[in-house]
Amino acid sequence: MHAHRIARKALVTGAAAAALLSGVALGTAPAMASTDGAPTRIPGRYTMDVGSNVRGGPNLHSRIYGTAGRGAYIDVDCWARGQDVNTGNHHTDVWYQGGVWTGPRPLDPPVWVWGGNVDTPHDPPRGLEHC
Repeated sequence: MHAHRIARKALVTGAAAAALLSGVALGTAPAMASTDGAPTRIPGRYTMDVGSNVRGGPNLHSRIYGTAGRGAYIDVDCWARGQDVNTGNHHTDVWYQGGVWTGPRPLDPPVWVWGGNVDTPHDPPRGLEHC
């Protein structure tokens, strides 16, 4: 496991404990965080299309671990080329791996989401690590 994933897991565990103690629900945070009312972009965090499947691998034949509802997002760790999918509206073979928030707790890596369902500026975003 990469050091940044271990660090993120430790932060998530600490955040989960703090949330439980304070009664705050995790997993409902938007892709934009705010401390003073002004939105702040969280690097590597992207919203997902409602109905997006969260999978065990970068292809449509892999196990589905969950489906994105309203407000779901992914904290992207890396990207890879996988199955090429063409929905008619979007065509790409880019898939993103990371921690996906679809409810009160994350679906931790390694889970994958097809690039056409992740709201990135382009597939893949510049500077994002390849898996």
